[in-house]
Amino acid sequence: MLRRLLLLPLLLAALTAPGLTAAGAASAARTVTVQRGDTLPRIAARSGVSVARLRALNGLKGDALIRGQVLRLGPVSTTRPAAPQGLYTVKRGDWLSKIAQRYGVTVAALLKANTLRTAVITPGQKLIVPARTQPLPAHAAHPAARPTTEIRTLYTYIRMGVGDTPVALAARYHLSVNSLRRLNGLTSYRQMVAGSKLLVPTRVPVPIPPRPLHQPVTFKTLRPLGVPVQIISVDLRYRSTLIAPVLPSAHLVFGSGARVGQLARTSHAQALINGSYFHPSSFAPAGDIVMQGRMLTWGRIPMALAITPDNRATIRASTTPLLRRPLDTSWAGMETVIATGPRILAGGKLTIGYNAAFRDPALFGRAARSAVGLVSNRDLVLVSTHTRLTTTEMGKLMARLGIKDALLLDGGSSAGIAWNGSPVLESVRKVSYGIGVFTDYTGRRYLR
Repeated sequence: MLRRLLLLPLLLAALTAPGLTAAGAASAARTVTVQRGDTLPRIAARSGVSVARLRALNGLKGDALIRGQVLRLGPVSTTRPAAPQGLYTVKRGDWLSKIAQRYGVTVAALLKANTLRTAVITPGQKLIVPARTQPLPAHAAHPAARPTTEIRTLYTYIRMGVGDTPVALAARYHLSVNSLRRLNGLTSYRQMVAGSKLLVPTRVPVPIPPRPLHQPVTFKTLRPLGVPVQIISVDLRYRSTLIAPVLPSAHLVFGSGARVGQLARTSHAQALINGSYFHPSSFAPAGDIVMQGRMLTWGRIPMALAITPDNRATIRASTTPLLRRPLDTSWAGMETVIATGPRILAGGKLTIGYNAAFRDPALFGRAARSAVGLVSNRDLVLVSTHTRLTTTEMGKLMARLGIKDALLLDGGSSAGIAWNGSPVLESVRKVSYGIGVFTDYTGRRYLR
């Protein structure tokens, strides 16, 4: 009787996707017949199907098998059946590409069907799901792979349109009018008028950072090429690590400077290095600075260190023309931007041809140097030395440290670096701002 029960064919349950009702024929199934000496683990290893899944597919309670028994290995078909158009209610943790993959449609098709301009969606939102067009991925029969993105709440600045009202704007971002008012530090909702720039929360899919490889930040003194240098290494794989400009005062107004040690003490940064070039009298920075998603200054320096709110760093040029730099499209998607240069390393190779923006002869002579570099988009390095070097010598030194891309920071009497609130190399003069490393940051993250 046991043998007969084990050989009974299994009934296939109809599968219905969550949120939609769709009809479709069951896929053909792969099978294997148990041979002499076969065990469940051996069949699992041979077929690439886990033991747990073999038990589930065949209704097995243990590992006992009978010679001649037929086991199901899963479906053969890799194409989803066509599904009628329907409605889907967005749930917490959903994002557009996840929904598109689930129902076999493209993100573009979802955007078009719902007249969406961006991929940002919110829980409770109703989405029209068009007919399925995509084949089921070959790995769909196996357990889901580890997700590569996560939903995070990021804060961004928007400009209130002519037809916008405080009530409609608050509803769009799932806030009460009072919450929107308090978020922007306003005393009355009547201050929210056309043209106002307002801070709002958005839920955005971002890449899940890889596992950290090092401590969040480390400090070392080394002698590459015989030159004593102070090195701060930052692992950007930590969500709680923040790289941000550090200003001499809490107000977003330039006009006075501070030495590197003072900036480190007042900001409580774990590590800090001097920033880029500035006007010697007004202390106004000479290049673009984006802080907490807001553009503080803009200038003629073409290259910058740019960091996203999920801590992916790059060294690149602005894509916005100089005369249009203050516009909202400048450095879109970035949280922190620090324009500096010239670029002394690109792809691990020394750069000796510099942009015409760098015309000051003093820049190319021997001087104390500070620089910022990337080993990868998650590994940031800050380097400073009071040894007098040329720009080319500093590039060679950064390359010896294994850095792939690097930009000079301000040098000479401005060069300085601090660790744990104290200067290791103090700047001789006051600087316009510093670049701080914060390792236990739990506040808001911003998206330009």
